[in-house]
Amino acid sequence: MLGLGSKKAGLTIEQTGVRFIQLKNNKTWEIEQQSFLPLEPGTIIENQIADEEKLRTQIRDWVEQEGLKGSRVALSVPPSQVIIRKMNISAVNPKQVEQLVALEVETGLHLPFEEPVYDFIPIGREKITQEDGIEEEVTRVLVFAAPSRLINEYIGILDEAGVKTDSVEVSATALARMTGIAQNKPFADTMLVHLEHSQMDVYMFREGNPVFMRTINLLDLADEAPMFQSESYLAQKAALGEDSLSTEQIVEITAEISRMLNFYQYSLHDGAARINELVVTGPEAIRRQLVNELRLALAEIDIQELQLEAVPGKSEDSSLNLYRVAVGAALRDDKNSLIDLLPREDRDVKVLPYALVALLLIWVLAAGGVTVTYLAQKSELADRTAQVASLQSDSQVKQLELAGLQGGGGSPAALILQLEAARMDATAVLEQLDAQLPKRGVIRDISYSQSSTIDLTVDVGKIEDAAAYLARLKRLDFVSNATIASLAEEGDTGNGSTAGATGLYAAVYSVSLQGMQAAAAQNGADAAADSTRSIGNAIAPGAASSDLTTQEESVNDGTNP
Repeated sequence: MLGLGSKKAGLTIEQTGVRFIQLKNNKTWEIEQQSFLPLEPGTIIENQIADEEKLRTQIRDWVEQEGLKGSRVALSVPPSQVIIRKMNISAVNPKQVEQLVALEVETGLHLPFEEPVYDFIPIGREKITQEDGIEEEVTRVLVFAAPSRLINEYIGILDEAGVKTDSVEVSATALARMTGIAQNKPFADTMLVHLEHSQMDVYMFREGNPVFMRTINLLDLADEAPMFQSESYLAQKAALGEDSLSTEQIVEITAEISRMLNFYQYSLHDGAARINELVVTGPEAIRRQLVNELRLALAEIDIQELQLEAVPGKSEDSSLNLYRVAVGAALRDDKNSLIDLLPREDRDVKVLPYALVALLLIWVLAAGGVTVTYLAQKSELADRTAQVASLQSDSQVKQLELAGLQGGGGSPAALILQLEAARMDATAVLEQLDAQLPKRGVIRDISYSQSSTIDLTVDVGKIEDAAAYLARLKRLDFVSNATIASLAEEGDTGNGSTAGATGLYAAVYSVSLQGMQAAAAQNGADAAADSTRSIGNAIAPGAASSDLTTQEESVNDGTNP
């Protein structure tokens, strides 16, 4: 298994083929098995699966032929579909940072694809001053996101063939791991240029973490690509020679690298940091050609090549260079693994057998408590429903009594119709609000304003539950919009002397009702206000309208009989 015992395996899926390598730990890591599956042109185009069925068939036959069934691998995928975002999280507790990153990715992070699979790296903390002048400590993180559809396609194809995926990472981190081990030094402000057939990947690292990735098509640098990629064009790309780069390609590559160096220094870091080392990996001939050209064009940067063909003390072996990304993926462990894009449900499956026994014990112990809590909440909900209905009935009776005192006011029948139109079925509304609550969720407070807005305070067990409840509120048929006004962790003062965390979060929601109900409520409120002004003119001529409104509100809430 990956990461256990004396064997590790890595696998890469690239445009030209699939590579598998298994390492054995015999004091040092040595290659025990390696295999390459060349893919037919057109199977993968621009690092996207163009013919899934063909890829599925080729990999299934290859796994069967090479005896790879039952293998567990660390998978490396191309970087073209991976997005990097830098974020500041208003928390320093690791668990809270993880929860807030999840909330931000699901609700606020704008990505060019839906349903992302993601991971993040904390890169430091800093204190920032808010607009109100208050200083706050935040955690800076790098978020890596990819379309879950693409990742699940890779995992599904391998799983169907009998190969289990233990982790998924981008080729940037796998290659950086391999390079760091080979050079015996970590990355600082480093650019890594990865040449592979007709493509060149450029990665830029800050303090060992990838902050920028870009893929460049080398064939397009020499000739203009056709609008429709025919089979002959794809075959030309697949057969692109590895002996040398053309003059046009060298010029374009040098210009692109210079632009990316300036982008790193001035756009990403405002001139505070610059790339001081550049490492080139790839086939030996074009790698050395590019290194020589870059040393002439970028004399101020230390430019090195990663030579894996001949390891000191061992015989020359070119396969190590061909499988450099797969080897880097296989050498992944808990200390050097930066990101894991394995979908979270798949991660849960791996630990599920160990958690089942514990969950069963917890369920048995919690069953009684859940039953008691349910009965208590059900009784409290019934009491609140009756209280709301009673208050609404009392309010309407008081308004009718005020309307009846008018000498020359409007028609009582019309007023009654307006009040009936404005009346809401409080029981039904409250039941729907309660039905959408997540597990352990409790409605702590609820209020309704004349602007047709329900203010709702809910206790939830997790931050994700607050986001889930917000989405459910928006789907209710009587809701036009819903927002979270605030979200804070609950505090328990105990006997009034000490405060501590309760494990709950208080979320305050502002729920706007549908337009028709809001208009009806406003009409009822206007009619009641007109009635109040008429009564005021009859009882106390010249009194201020605000005084009459205040008295009306005190009658409605029962404080002024």
